[in-house]
Amino acid sequence: MKSFYFTAVLALAFAFLTITSAFAGNAASTSTKLAEKSAHATCATECNKCAEACEKALAHLQSKGASEATVNVLKDCITLCKTSADLKSRGSELSAKLASACAEACKKCAKVCADQKDEALKDCIEQCNVCADACTNTAKASGGKDCCK
Repeated sequence: MKSFYFTAVLALAFAFLTITSAFAGNAASTSTKLAEKSAHATCATECNKCAEACEKALAHLQSKGASEATVNVLKDCITLCKTSADLKSRGSELSAKLASACAEACKKCAKVCADQKDEALKDCIEQCNVCADACTNTAKASGGKDCCK
């Protein structure tokens, strides 16, 4: 009879450990997913702010007769930010892939605007840098997953 109780206790202990480790793995997975969703939400917000700031900067630069190359850098940034924000807000699997391109466009836009040495572009420069960081964090949160493989 003692061996029956001993076997039952061992079986319960094993079941408890198995269930506990299953939940622990699930909790880690849930935590990762929540961090990824949070990064996407922050990035979408920052992308929208950046696009708005860049649109104002674009209008300012066009009124001053900026070069086509400069104008195109801002247009690229605006387009990528708007598209990136849209994909992130919909939870698209492609959003992490686009986040890297958006970060690159934002960095380039910030540099081009800084090179203009125009105080009116300050908000664009700041928003581009914030957005680039948010997009970089989103790309990192995805673990570098390639959605298309």
